[in-house]
Amino acid sequence: MTIWQRLRQIIIGLVLFPVGILLMLFGGEVYTLIIGLYSLALEIYGVRKVWYFIRMARFMTGGRRILYRGILAFDFGIFAGSLVWVPQIYILLYLTGTMAFSGLVDILRAKESKDIDGPWKMKTFQGATEIGVAVLCVLFLRTPDYVVEIFAVGLIFSAVMRILSAFRRTPVIMID
Repeated sequence: MTIWQRLRQIIIGLVLFPVGILLMLFGGEVYTLIIGLYSLALEIYGVRKVWYFIRMARFMTGGRRILYRGILAFDFGIFAGSLVWVPQIYILLYLTGTMAFSGLVDILRAKESKDIDGPWKMKTFQGATEIGVAVLCVLFLRTPDYVVEIFAVGLIFSAVMRILSAFRRTPVIMID
């Protein structure tokens, strides 16, 4: 992990931690703020990827995938921004779905890392915990207060894991 990737992980962790605390303290009153931040982050990520494609990735192998990822992220950002006016239960379902997807991606990355004899245990634990939090949110969907608390704990856990993984030493793996 490069210094910039470590710094990015720390910044994301430092943003997620207060969001989780705000959710625990104020519950449903901060949905608009959280959805706004989430939407803005996805839109910025999408624009960055499209800009990267325009400037450099169109000449690379697999560059179109970067373009598609950017367009898709921007589209999800616009969709997330439109969720401000829908009932809170749908917002919770959307956020829970993104958390479950993030956990699945972490588990798949850990499996890939294990296949090349890299560090995999921390990512597997993080992915399994995120999927577990998403399942708990779906199980308690009838009581939104519990779901908000469970989701807030999941966000705080994710923030701590991101910060810890940024400070972890990672060996350089040579692929023959």
